[in-house]
Amino acid sequence: MSNELEKLKILVVDDQSLVRTLVSQSLQSMGIRAENISQAPDGSTAMRTLDMRMVDLVLCDVEMKPMNGLDLLKELRCGHTMNASNLPFIILSGHADRGNVTVAVQLHADGFVVKPPKPVDVEKAIMQALRRTRPEVDPFSYYGVDTGTDYDKKVFRRLFEPRPEDLPDAPNETVTVNSAKPGAVLAEDLFSKSGHLLLPRGASISANQLAVLRNYSDRYGVQQLVVEKAVVVASDGDPASEPTG
Repeated sequence: MSNELEKLKILVVDDQSLVRTLVSQSLQSMGIRAENISQAPDGSTAMRTLDMRMVDLVLCDVEMKPMNGLDLLKELRCGHTMNASNLPFIILSGHADRGNVTVAVQLHADGFVVKPPKPVDVEKAIMQALRRTRPEVDPFSYYGVDTGTDYDKKVFRRLFEPRPEDLPDAPNETVTVNSAKPGAVLAEDLFSKSGHLLLPRGASISANQLAVLRNYSDRYGVQQLVVEKAVVVASDGDPASEPTG
């Protein structure tokens, strides 16, 4: 078992340095190498870490600002990082608030560890998470989960608000899923072949989401995207549409 654990790469997210230290020490006592343990003091830093480093599991606090642990879990599940959207994710929490538990379950969290974390509880939660059947890779099904935070309202809820009728349409173009670039902004709602809304107009599509559309084409049936045409600034200072391939 120790050989299995020492290869794990884990991200510990908590705004208290003492908690991060305690969890990291617990992980090392389990046999996990120190160089395989990353730390982040908040959700935003964790997002950047997950874009730069592939990990096997996340241990994350809930109460952080401006992005709390549930917001981070939602960002991950929605495919907004370079890590797999169904990555094992364990919640660290000082108290099991019913509302947080409900949201965590909807976002397929893999368990809870009460703070201050005890080594035996951390190890038990990790082993259970690793043995658990992973939720299906579907980064488009979590947008409707409301974490109830200001961050969620600003980042996710605004995407589903009606677009003002007097807001001019941006120039757009149709691209194939294979040629679409990560970060492209949708100019039209994106629907699956069954008519289910995957992403609303105005959302930017991530590399992870594009990979899912390509790898699971039978499930989604999406071949093309209508995206806002990229605009570059010409040498004379005037905006010019970027030439397409």
